[in-house]
Parts: sequence; structure tokens; C-alpha cells
Amino acid sequence: MKISRKRFGFFGIIVRNFIIFTVIVLTVLIGVCLIGITVVLSHFSNDYSVPIKDNKELFVKGNYDSFQRERLLGEDGYFAVFDENNNVIYRSKGAEYFNLSKEQVDLIPNTEVGLTISINEYVGQDNNKYINVAYETVDNDDNTIKSNTIADSDFNILFSDVPNIEKKLSEFDFNLLTGRYQNEFNISKLSYTGNSGKIYNVVFCRNITDSKSSMKIIKYIGYGYIIFFIVAVLLFVISLNKKVKEPLLLLSNAIESIAKGKTDKTIEYKGPREFEEICHNFNDMALKLHETEKKRVGAEQEKQKMLADISHDLKTPITVIQGYAKAVVDKKVNDNERSDYLNTIYKKSNSLAELINTFSEYSKLERPDFKIETVKTNICEFSRNYLIDKYNELVFFGFELDIQIPDEGIFCMLDVFQIKRVFENIISNTVKYNEKGTIISFVLEKQEDNCIIRIGDNGVGITDELKKIIFNPFSMGDSSRSELKGSGLGMAIVKKIVTAHRGTIELLQEKLEGLSVVYEITFPLTEKE
Repeated sequence: MKISRKRFGFFGIIVRNFIIFTVIVLTVLIGVCLIGITVVLSHFSNDYSVPIKDNKELFVKGNYDSFQRERLLGEDGYFAVFDENNNVIYRSKGAEYFNLSKEQVDLIPNTEVGLTISINEYVGQDNNKYINVAYETVDNDDNTIKSNTIADSDFNILFSDVPNIEKKLSEFDFNLLTGRYQNEFNISKLSYTGNSGKIYNVVFCRNITDSKSSMKIIKYIGYGYIIFFIVAVLLFVISLNKKVKEPLLLLSNAIESIAKGKTDKTIEYKGPREFEEICHNFNDMALKLHETEKKRVGAEQEKQKMLADISHDLKTPITVIQGYAKAVVDKKVNDNERSDYLNTIYKKSNSLAELINTFSEYSKLERPDFKIETVKTNICEFSRNYLIDKYNELVFFGFELDIQIPDEGIFCMLDVFQIKRVFENIISNTVKYNEKGTIISFVLEKQEDNCIIRIGDNGVGITDELKKIIFNPFSMGDSSRSELKGSGLGMAIVKKIVTAHRGTIELLQEKLEGLSVVYEITFPLTEKE
């Protein structure tokens, strides 16, 4: 699985998703605020005033019907126009029964001066309740002017900066003073001078339930935004959870499969770079585990085959020895045959001893504590001396030698006892499986940092099937193993000894000129002292 370095890491994905989440939340929040502001501005710009700037001229000209009552005062809002004698000269829809006295009209806050009213109830030092009405206006020079009216719980005016206020007010009149009318409306007035020079007062009543409705709308918008925010957070968390959980689930399933014996299980995953790397490393581990498992199964099968072969190779001579010995003990053979039987028993016992010794040697090489004792050796001189000692034996069996060893010294770190066994096993196999007149070739040469030894013959050769397993334990030319021609461990021992010397051995697949079988051994060189 190829990992793209252009992919975001997990931290990068978190940052990216968080930025997207934040932008969406802020965008929605700004939209909610704009909607709230629009609602507020459309329903009430000021609790005690209405827009005057563009409407005063309408009243001066007497265009009362042009005043946008519903938009500025709400659907239930209304207004009435009083002349200087307090006569109602115009009533809007809803103001059919609206009447106030001259004194009451005078108490109503004047919206033109941008009046802001705040009401504060408190308990004085005498434990009596008092009401403080604070007025704040702005003059033509944008200067803030503040004034106060203080009344007791019976609406007796104790102090006031507002002129022409009686000392004793009714609750109704006190509410007018604070801009309230019948607990349902905000009330305010606009005073102006008409074209005739007379003074008029326009009294506006706006139903405060419109304001409450607006607050409810804003509240619902706020609740909706909170719900949206919670949902957005949940989606953000679920998205991150999915990105983390997906590779973990894949890993869990893959591990479970491996635990059940499916060691070739791998993971296909595309996502954050770190998780891809984890899955990639897991796949590497799984493949190596699969290869190890295959080798273990192969080794187990090889072990079973080895035990079967050992049993077979031991059973054959033992059976012969038992049978012949039983015949001699039971006196079923005459004196002339007795000597042949005993000779056969002797030969088979020798073969059996040789076989057991070979098994013992192989088992020693298989042990983890097996070590070779190497010394710096002139392999040319060593090979030459070995072949001189072997020459008479080979000639006696009818074999010829073709030797090519350089005169100059070639030095390697060798365990001479074990290397002699290597040469002995290879040449013994050649003698065992070939006819008289076969030429045995022994070539030694130096190539770069290695010493190359080629031992071959021009005999009957080796089958293609055997070439593939020649260095495996119990590999023999006679696959039926009907006759005991050897242990089948000779070349396996050779392989282990050469490998222990940090060398290599192989059976060349291509025949060299004049040779049918060639073993090539390579040893690393060491510097001459």
C-alpha cells in the first residue's frame, strides 16, 4: 500500500475540520444576530418613542392618514391628535374611545426629545417603599440632560425636576408619567405647532405585547441556535470518531483473522497519513508473519518426513540383522551358510552404525550452540594435501582426478576438520552414484574477495527433481528408498558447514564443458599474514 505524503495528517484533519466547524458556527451566529436585530428594529426602536424625523411634517400638514401606524406602533397600536384645548381632532383605528384630560396629556413623556425613562423601586431608611423615575434627554447640542421624580407608594410626589406636576397623583396618572397606559401599552406624545400657529399633541399608544412577541421570537431564535450548535458539535465529534474508529476497527478485524490462522490478512485503508502508516506497517508485519508461518509449517512437515525417513532407514538394516540373527540362533542354517549370515549381519551393523553416526553429526549441526573453530588457512595447500591423500583410494575404485589449484596461497578462515567433511561428502556421493572411469574435477580460484571451489564430475548426472532438493535432509537419488544407499544427509551436512563459514554452496543448473554435475562453493577471503 503506497502512502501519499500529500494526505493530511490526523492533526491537520482535526485543524481543518475545526476551522470548517468554527466558520459554519460563526456564520450561523452572525445570521442569527442579524435576524434578531431586524426583529428588534422592526418591532420597537425605543420603548417610549416612535420615529419622528420623517413623520412630524405629516402631522403639521394634517396628513394623519399617511402615518404608518401598523409598522411604527404595531398591529394593535393607535394614536389620537389633541388641539390646545384638549379636543380630539383625529382618531386612528383603535382610538375610537381614547380620551385623556389636559393634565393627563401634559404628564405623558414627549418622544421628540429622545427621552429615556427608567423606573427603580427601593426601600428607604424608614422602611417605606419609594419609586424613583429617572429621565434622560438629549438637547440640540447632543448634551445629556437628566432629571428625577420621586414618589412614595401612594404616588405622592416627594421630589421632581419635571415642571407642572401635582403633589398627589393617581396610580393611572403616575403610569402616564412613566410612559405606561393600562398595563398593555407604552404611551408617548409628540407636540408640534400647526400652520395656524396652534399647538397640538399627538398621543401614541403601542401595545407592549408586540415587544414581548419580539422577545419570544428572539428567544426562540436563541434556542434554535443552541440546538444547531449542539447538533454541529455532535456531527463534528462523530466525524472525528469515524476517522479514528474506522482504521482501529479494520486493525481489530485483521488481528482477529490472524488469531484464527488467516495470516495472509491485509488492510486496505485510505485516510489520515498516520493511520495509513500504521496499516502499512501492520501489513508488513502480517506478510512477514505469513511467511514465517509458511516456513514453520514447512519445517514441521520436514520434521515429520525426517522422522519417517529415519525410522525407515533404521528399520531396514535392523530387520535384516534380526532376521539373519534369528535364523542363526534357531540353527536354521548349515555351517556353510552360517558364515555368510554372520558376514551379512556384520555389514548391516556397520551400515547401521554409520547411519547413526551421520544422524548424530547432523543433529549436532542443528543445535543452536554449534560452533566452528576457524583458523587462517591456505586453502590451496589444504585442498592439495587432501586430494593427495584421497588419490590412491579414488584410483582403486576406478575414478580419475582433474585438479586445477593455483600455486599462490589463498587464505580463508576455516575449520579444517569440517571442510574436510565437506570435500569427503561431495566426493563420496560421486563415487557412490557413478560408474568406474568417471572423471572428478576439482577447480579452485580466487575472484575478488572470495575463494571459489568447483567440484564436479562427468558421470550420470542428477535428475531435475533431485536438483531442487539436493541440500534438504534425506534427499536421495533413489526416492523409493527401497535400498539403503546412504542416509540422505550428506549434502544437508555440507550446506550447514559451508553456511557456518559464512560461505555459500549451490548446484550449478547449467552444465559446464565436459561435466554433468558441478557444486560451486564460495568462501570469503582473509588477508595473508
